[in-house]
Amino acid sequence: MKQIRIIPATVIVASLLFATSACKQRTFSNNKSGGVVNPDAPQVCTEKLDKDAPYSAGEFKKKLVEAFHKAVKSGNLREENLRDFLFADEVEAALKGQLEISIDDCALTRTINESLTKPSYFYWLSGNGRTTEGGMTLYKGTVYAEGFYRCRAAGVTSAIFPRRAYNLKELMTQQPWLEWNKETRSFNARVGSPVARIVQAIQEDQGNNSITLHRGTNTVYSAKEKALATANSFRFGDFGGIFTTPSYEAAKGWANPVVLSAKIDPGDFIKAATTANPDKGDVPSIYVGIEYSYPEIAFLYEAGDSSNLFFNSIRAKCVTEKAQGADKNFAQPCK
Repeated sequence: MKQIRIIPATVIVASLLFATSACKQRTFSNNKSGGVVNPDAPQVCTEKLDKDAPYSAGEFKKKLVEAFHKAVKSGNLREENLRDFLFADEVEAALKGQLEISIDDCALTRTINESLTKPSYFYWLSGNGRTTEGGMTLYKGTVYAEGFYRCRAAGVTSAIFPRRAYNLKELMTQQPWLEWNKETRSFNARVGSPVARIVQAIQEDQGNNSITLHRGTNTVYSAKEKALATANSFRFGDFGGIFTTPSYEAAKGWANPVVLSAKIDPGDFIKAATTANPDKGDVPSIYVGIEYSYPEIAFLYEAGDSSNLFFNSIRAKCVTEKAQGADKNFAQPCK
């Protein structure tokens, strides 16, 4: 599993604002410091919907609930899929066609605006106040199951939002998302790999003919020979995963202290991410999903592989301010 992150108190407060279908809905506070506010005190919202937003907060909430109910009725989303998005009691409600999701309009407007340029994690499944176990992330109109790999590689045992561990094929083919259709103004439930949608969004953001990805690592595993020698702890069945992201800042956060940057031809990327590879368990050799507020992309490999699309495409490396001693001379400082 990936490293467990401690979730700041401000995020926990925010999660309580959003996941309150069984409690009184709290009003929005413009105090970005995250201080506790009186839920009964009148609050003034200054958040304005971006002119390029695909929908308003009100339409979003209505269409989201409609999509869950429609997907359940059609069988596109089953109970196990719903657990990637919702709390256990909400899953039960969705299965009965009685789901209600209470999200503050002002906070949701901010989420919609932010999601035009990067994933915005807006619905936390948080049980113990320290870690999050999935939920929903919004990115360029589409709703993704946050941390799908993180939650499904080993499973989630909490009674609040239990999920079983997925095998290799399920990790690569059972990721759910709700895709926005601007013509019909509705969400359509999908299960599979959201690679096409996410890669399109990445290319829109980067605005070039290649896909630039970054990986935070250390000096030892910056070398392909070392990194591919044994399968790491980020497992896809019998394979390991080299995790990367198009977010340079996110990669810097993971760096210890090295950031590797690769430029990959979109055609090569899409082929590897959509074509079953007999050498990789007859599934595509690239996983694509959303974690927290950035896309995450994992390149599958078997221990001892001599070739890997990410490592073969590295064009630059740098060291962050975390570098000490000899690591400072490993590469140029990251900007």
